[in-house]
Amino acid sequence: MIKQKTTFVAENEGGGPSRRDLFADAAAGRSLWQDSWRRLAQNKLAVAGLLYLLLQCLLALLAPYLSSYSYADADLLLGPTPPGGEHLCGTDDLGRDILARLLFGARISLAVGFLATAVSMVIGVSYGAISGYLGGRVDTVMMRLLEVLYALPFTFFVIILMVIFGRNIYLLFIALGAVQWLTMARIVRGQVLSIKNREYVEAALTIGVSHWRIIWRHIIPNIIGPVIVYSTLTIPVVVLEEAFLSFLGLGVQEPMASWGTLIADGVGAMETYPWMLIFPSFSLMVALLALNFLGDGLREAMDPQAGLD
Repeated sequence: MIKQKTTFVAENEGGGPSRRDLFADAAAGRSLWQDSWRRLAQNKLAVAGLLYLLLQCLLALLAPYLSSYSYADADLLLGPTPPGGEHLCGTDDLGRDILARLLFGARISLAVGFLATAVSMVIGVSYGAISGYLGGRVDTVMMRLLEVLYALPFTFFVIILMVIFGRNIYLLFIALGAVQWLTMARIVRGQVLSIKNREYVEAALTIGVSHWRIIWRHIIPNIIGPVIVYSTLTIPVVVLEEAFLSFLGLGVQEPMASWGTLIADGVGAMETYPWMLIFPSFSLMVALLALNFLGDGLREAMDPQAGLD
């Protein structure tokens, strides 16, 4: 006892942490989200991607105030002009300012990415959680249905929807979200299968909590980490799909613009007016890189084994 006390005093005199401080730190602790945020903050690429996306969203929201031109303002007499002067990114063949169209186009491309991913989250999380929790024949039937849907060419399905119901921007959100929910459902189902027999779930059943309440209040909050990670990796896919549809002329319509329509316009004039392709392509490339860096950073930050390294 005397030896332990002497050691404790010596540690305090040497400037080490006191036992009271150690107990205080242990009592305070850090939650899983705090640990994840700390690991994410240490990932420079992920932080850079997050900051760039926040800046891009801010620029898109403030587009009417940042540019003296609108996406629809045309000057046929001006025509295509190279970057410089009043038009930092040049103008297109109709004399429209490319920088203004990039800023307004970011609204469409990013909105499609985020909203379509939100649609896929709602459908996929609900479907996968119900399938994994109920199990048995219900799970078997739901998974076989999922496999049938996987076999369908959903890109052509989206194109058919756009042709039949018209080129509506809101339909584009729903259609792209309906394409992406299948993988989300499988991921959620696997997570639910791994935790549905945990003690806190069985305790909730013992005290009479309903199955729906267990799914929404106990299971889904405990699988939200993988859902968020996969969602950040889904957004770039949706943005690319929107760009592809717009490139084919099935996305947003003139005079509105997205990065996909701007790239389509630039491809047709890249030999004579290369700036019409360079700036939209660069904007899309940097946004996709930022989303991928953020998604990879979140995956590493929310990995439960990361803290064991």
